[in-house]
Parts: sequence; C-alpha cells; structure tokens
Amino acid sequence: MDFQIINNKGTFEIHGELTIVQANYFKDYFNALLDQCYEIVICLNSVNRIDNSALSALQFISNKAKKRSKTLFILGKENKSINRIITNAGLNSIFRNDY
Repeated sequence: MDFQIINNKGTFEIHGELTIVQANYFKDYFNALLDQCYEIVICLNSVNRIDNSALSALQFISNKAKKRSKTLFILGKENKSINRIITNAGLNSIFRNDY
C-alpha cells in the first residue's frame, strides 16, 4: 500500500507504511504544520508497518510540539501492527488517548 497523509476534518490520518522511505517527508510535513497550527492530531490506526526512522521522526515532531507549546495528539496505540515496535522503543508516551 502506498503512503498517504489524509486530512480528515482536521485529523491527519497516516495510511500505509511509515518507514525510512517516507520518514523525511512525514517529518517535514508535520514540522511545517507545527509552524502554522496550534493543535495537530495524527492518527496512526491505518499504518501497517513502522521502522526506527519513522520513530525518530515521530519523536522529533513530539519534541518540537512540546518546545513550541503546541498541542499534539498522536492516536493509534491500539494498532497492533505498530504497537510492539513503539513500546520496545520506549515511545508509548507520545500517544494521547484523551482527544
């Protein structure tokens, strides 16, 4: 499946594989959005594979949001395809279920 970022009424749904091939695009896309928006919601429920490069991009976006006092919601903790790698990387804290 191809990688897509779909803006679904303000929730940015990520579809497909989020790997080294897409990590820089993902990082640049949301880095630019953080400059424009106060709140961003990223949904990872439709991601079927994630790798360490994508985890680094997620961590970068999360850190930038905190530094700029932006609100970032990352949804998808229940996605079994990616949950294990995110847990093993110690990044469970990036998920927000209180959206």
